This record gives sequence, C-alpha cells and structure tokens, in this order.
Amino acid sequence: MKNVTALALLLGFVGLPAVAAQDAAFQHEAGLSYNANSEEFGDGIWNAKYRYYVSPVDQANGPYALNGFLAQKSNVGANYSMFDAADVDTLGFDGTYVFDSKWFVGGQFQRVEFGNNSGSVYKLDGGYFFNDSSKVAAFYIDGSDDFESQYGAEVRSFIDFETTTGIDLGASWTHTDADDLININADWYVTKAWSVGLGYADVGSDDAFMVKTAYWLRMSDAFSATFDLSKNLDSDADGYNVGLGVVGRF
Repeated sequence: MKNVTALALLLGFVGLPAVAAQDAAFQHEAGLSYNANSEEFGDGIWNAKYRYYVSPVDQANGPYALNGFLAQKSNVGANYSMFDAADVDTLGFDGTYVFDSKWFVGGQFQRVEFGNNSGSVYKLDGGYFFNDSSKVAAFYIDGSDDFESQYGAEVRSFIDFETTTGIDLGASWTHTDADDLININADWYVTKAWSVGLGYADVGSDDAFMVKTAYWLRMSDAFSATFDLSKNLDSDADGYNVGLGVVGRF
C-alpha cells in the first residue's frame, strides 16, 4: 500500500500542465523514479538521485537523456534506492573529474543494507573522451570481504543522424572469478525525447536479449517526466519492466 500511495503521488506530478521549454542550461539535476515488473508492480524499487556539474550543461546538445554524458564535465552525485520486497537499501556517492585534455578519472562508493546484513562496494575508473560524443574507459570494482573483485573496460559513442537525432552505442567487458561478462547496448533516438533500443548480456552461463523504449516528457526547462518500458526475450520472467520518474534541472 505504501508503494501504491507514493506512486500515485509521482503520477500526480506527471499530470501537471506543460509549459514551453527553452532548453536552458543547468548545473543541478535531481530525480525520483520507480521501477518494477508489470506482473508485480507494487513490489518495485524506488530510487532518488542528485548530481552537480561544475559548469553548465547544455540541454540542446543531443537527446535529453544524454545531456550529462555529452557535456563531458566534472561532476559529483549521490543516490539512494529502496527495495522493500527484498529488504534492501542502498546509499551511494560518486564523482568524475575531467581534465582539459579530456582524460578523466572517477570513483564510486555504495553501501548496501540487506536485512540484518550490510556491505560496501567501490568502483574506480579512468578513461578518455576521444571525440565530442565518445569515450573509452577501464574500471576496477571491489568491496567487502565476501565480494569478489572485478575489472573490465567499456566504450560508448553517440552518433548524430541527419533525419533523426542519432544512436547511442555502448559495450562493456567485465572479468570476474567465475565468468567474463559482456554487455552490448544500442538506443536509437528517433527524437530528442523518444528512443527505441536493443540490449544483449552474456554472463557466461546464460545470455539474454532485451527490447526497450523510453520517453522524456519535457514539462518545462526545470521539470520533466520520464517513462521507460523493456522486455527480456527468451526469459522465463513474465511481464514487462516499467519505469516512471520525475527529473528536476536548474
């Protein structure tokens, strides 16, 4: 009931009337989202987040969902997620420093509380923005005593199109003691607000394909609503993964 009431309030914000948006620059971004499977929609995950960019981010640069990535600016952030159905709470902090040369370094820390247990995970990464819309990076992940360390590499690039906004391509490789993990992602932005995409994940013992779509509804320069829908193919799981959110930028 608590999740349903909070979700109703979130949808109430989405229902506010829209006003003209002028794509004003921003340095602060805060958001609240809810993600769940359509078959058990009341047992989803709440996530609150905040990010500060050291210099203004241009909302006219590419799709709205990718403004932060395309800005290539130093930033710091915090997030909190709550999954009541599994009794899991997560608090995290992260930051990235981008040098004038377009090399960057970053770090992330997550504290996880699950039932009467707890643990910590941290991630260190570094890489290079090799053009205005692309990066390559390497990372290392470790944590509490029972956490197995991991390392890997990733590449991401947004390609502009003439007739539509463009396509966001990404791939990552992660080495663990058990298996090597592969993730590949492609999101085609039909407009600055709407995307459709495909994803592929190989975890060694199994693999899966995903189809997805997302929409960024601009209510004003300072306020937007976000929607996303995805489906794992060749999966025993029923239903669709649904996400609803609100984002404030100023």
